[in-house]
Amino acid sequence: MKFRVVKNLLIILMLSSPYLLCAQEIDLLILNNEYDKALQIIDNELSKNEGQPVLYLKKGMILQKQFDFAGAVAALEKAWQLDSLNTNILNELGEANSSLGNYQLALPYFKALYKADTTNSVNAIKLARAYFNQRIYREPFEILKSAYQRDSNNVFINKQFAFSAARTAHDSIAIFIYRKVISQNPADLSNYTNLASVFQRKENYDEVVNTLEKGLEVFPEEPTLLLKLGETHFNKRAYAKTVIPYEKYLVKGDSIPEVLKNLGISYFFEKREKEGLVLLEKCLLTNPDDPIVGLYIGLCFKELNQLNESIDYLNFAAKIAIPYYLADIYHHLGNAYGLHRDFKKSIEALQKAYELDTTKCNALFEIATTYEEMQKDKAPAIKYYDAYLRSAKEDNAYHRKLTEYALARKRKFTEEQFFEGKKPEKR
Repeated sequence: MKFRVVKNLLIILMLSSPYLLCAQEIDLLILNNEYDKALQIIDNELSKNEGQPVLYLKKGMILQKQFDFAGAVAALEKAWQLDSLNTNILNELGEANSSLGNYQLALPYFKALYKADTTNSVNAIKLARAYFNQRIYREPFEILKSAYQRDSNNVFINKQFAFSAARTAHDSIAIFIYRKVISQNPADLSNYTNLASVFQRKENYDEVVNTLEKGLEVFPEEPTLLLKLGETHFNKRAYAKTVIPYEKYLVKGDSIPEVLKNLGISYFFEKREKEGLVLLEKCLLTNPDDPIVGLYIGLCFKELNQLNESIDYLNFAAKIAIPYYLADIYHHLGNAYGLHRDFKKSIEALQKAYELDTTKCNALFEIATTYEEMQKDKAPAIKYYDAYLRSAKEDNAYHRKLTEYALARKRKFTEEQFFEGKKPEKR
């Protein structure tokens, strides 16, 4: 009996040895980064027998190493069709699809992988990140909470858990875990900015500042932290404190308009008007339609007693502060009121349209025609026809036609007034 068992084992080994030798050769080639040779052997073996999921798996893994993720997915899907419970295949399919950006396709594989062993922290993290890739945060929060309960000292789990907590408004948890992660790994810049964002959402100005300053102790010249600290102080109108981080930021060479603008305004409030002008005028060159920049340039000139320049810039700021479409809205509103026979409101809206944009002189013409229709006394109509005729109009067929009409109406009203003055008095 014993002899028969040994004999059977020898037969099995003899039959399987070619496969074992082939698998060992493929693994050795992969280990030595000889991927093309490994693929050649795999394809040769699969041409003889396509029902080998392990070979498709190895092929998929090699193709991923060669950054051929589409080819990897195709090979791995064949492996999965042959062995849908193999966790290695599930993992590689999830990774290959993720690398292609196919996050929605990757998710079911990571779900199946996690379901196979919910106590496996690696599987938990992979599933959580698959959800993150689709901007889904509630499910990963629960998954990572369980992982954290099993291993609260794992820095990577803690960071992902804090992120999911912040995204799901579990602010107290996010703050506690981010602080823990920072103490565990102070060299990770993103933890400082993420924690600061949580405090910012809670409008806790002091904690935002404390967090960013703690980050700057580790990263003294980090532009991200300097920019965020400058913005925080500026939004709180702490202009003296705004200056320092913004000046350090500009030394790094990134002169973005918003920094120039905020620092220029801060200089104004700190009585450093000349320095403010330098930055604000640079900012205006890159963003000429910003009324706030024009306003503070005007204010700087005012403080420097250069009143002509101040008036010019303040007028400029006032003009561009009005949205270009607002005059059109009032113009259309005036027309709508006119059609509704509400002449008083129609005139008020048309007057507002012209006040907002004096290039829209046809509003004056429409006010004149409205007065002409709404009341017997034609003096207001004549007044607005005159205003239209004096206005700076474009020389085109439309305005020539309106001008001709306005002149004709004025002549008619003048003649009527003349003849009315000639009527004999009643006895």
